Amino acid sequence: MSNREDLIQLAITDLKSGAFTSQRKAAAKYKIPRSTLASRLAGSSAARAGH
Repeated sequence: MSNREDLIQLAITDLKSGAFTSQRKAAAKYKIPRSTLASRLAGSSAARAGH
């Protein structure tokens, strides 16, 4: 798993645990695109996993 992927997973974990109440704040904290975070929460997989 890459460092970016780790950050995405941390953001998802924090959102699900209630540490963050908005995707925007979680994305900003971990410096990842909000659209990527939203896509992952909607169920899409990492691009590398698809190849």
